[in-house]
Amino acid sequence: MERRQDRYSYRPSAAKQEPTETVGRPWQESPGFSPGSGSRTWCRLQDEASCLLLADLVDDTAGPLTALSAFTDVMAELKGDRLAEPLTMEQLPPIGSYRFF
Repeated sequence: MERRQDRYSYRPSAAKQEPTETVGRPWQESPGFSPGSGSRTWCRLQDEASCLLLADLVDDTAGPLTALSAFTDVMAELKGDRLAEPLTMEQLPPIGSYRFF
């Protein structure tokens, strides 16, 4: 089981629309999709340029999400030049949780 945080920030010129339009695409294009085991949430932070993906991956892989072209497109775009800070991934060992993980 893997619990991790993925975080990145857009450049100011892209921050106004990119996070919602780009990252929201997999959910908009596949509303009935079930990602299988595990949990994921993608959030836009208050600075409106940073995004955070929290994932609880039961089998240590992205699983069925990688089958969605919208998801793989988003992940490819996160490696582009629109980011002010590159995508960083960090393990999240839980200390305590109430129905979160």
